[in-house]
Amino acid sequence: MMLHSLKITRNTRMCALRLPSNNYGVITRMLNTRSFHISRTSSLAAVAATEDASESKSTTSGTNMPPANATKLSKEQLKKREIRRLSQRKQQARQPANSHPLYMEVVDALRFIRAAEVGRPEGQQTITLTTLIVSEKGTSLLNGNMKLFRPLKELKIAVFSTDKELLEEVKSQFNCQLVGGNETVEGIKDGTIRANFDVAFATPEIVPFINSQLGKQLGRRGILPNTKKGTVSDDLVTLMNAKMGNIPFKQTGNNISIPIGKCYFSDKDILLNIIAARDAFKEALANQKAKRPSILSKTTLSSTHGPGIVIDFV
Repeated sequence: MMLHSLKITRNTRMCALRLPSNNYGVITRMLNTRSFHISRTSSLAAVAATEDASESKSTTSGTNMPPANATKLSKEQLKKREIRRLSQRKQQARQPANSHPLYMEVVDALRFIRAAEVGRPEGQQTITLTTLIVSEKGTSLLNGNMKLFRPLKELKIAVFSTDKELLEEVKSQFNCQLVGGNETVEGIKDGTIRANFDVAFATPEIVPFINSQLGKQLGRRGILPNTKKGTVSDDLVTLMNAKMGNIPFKQTGNNISIPIGKCYFSDKDILLNIIAARDAFKEALANQKAKRPSILSKTTLSSTHGPGIVIDFV
């Protein structure tokens, strides 16, 4: 917009910007009331339309909008591009972890992660392991279970059975909070024995007695021994070995992310948990039904408030 003449007048009450009357009219701005008195509105509407057109043009030029005559990629071109990108991801997955700029040895990575969590509540100091998965379109997602060397939460276990030899064997192999038979069940009902456990296992012969005596008390807490939940078996030792410390994992999108430990765990505990996760991931890959199985790519360790650090996982 070209201004042929410009005249500005100032006083304590108003400031007027006077434009050539034959083109644009007069705009008077009141400083105290911030109101606008507009004359010759038709001329001003023309000015506003010109400015809007110029802003629209600048906005369009500033964005990455494709031109109107841009041609869309054909299906064949899109397929070739996807194949090229998949090939690049596979190539990156095969590169050694120490070539990444954020790579550290696990012990050094844990030092940085713990430093980031200083002063935080213990409940928030969770260390997470995240592994990228490179797979072709249509490949089934990885999933499975793994048993950590040191679980994130120490469960309080109760075992009920009338077989005294079995109870002694369970005591020797597991750190149980409560072990007993009918007398123990009656003690919990009377209140003489506290039911401060997180999970309960039982043999089939004592389950009806537990249901009749503790059905309401344990049922509302979700810890009543039940066949459907997999907490009732004749072979409790095998069952508990399979159940205790197991964490299910499942691929979400293009990665698997699982909690691997707490910041107060020792380096040995976390390292053994990482090894257990690696073995579980490789087992899931071996069981994957696909012509071209997925590939484990970059793996990072991170914490709730800390950075993500690349480690050597594969």
